[in-house]
Amino acid sequence: MATIRRKAAEQEVKGVGQKVKGVVQEIAGRATGNSDLRARGEVNQVAGHVRSRAGEAARKISSAVNREKTRSRR
Repeated sequence: MATIRRKAAEQEVKGVGQKVKGVVQEIAGRATGNSDLRARGEVNQVAGHVRSRAGEAARKISSAVNREKTRSRR
């Protein structure tokens, strides 16, 4: 289970990084008037948010499974 938890945390971190990248792209696109760059930034922000939430969900599921395994051993 540690591997699943580690992968989940990794996805959360990558999602946050992708959101930051998207914010930077959007700001750069707005500053330069480049609508394609701004749109890519918005897409990266949404994708990063989804990725981060998926990692968070996987981590919570892993914790719940571990809790139930521990509870059933008693």
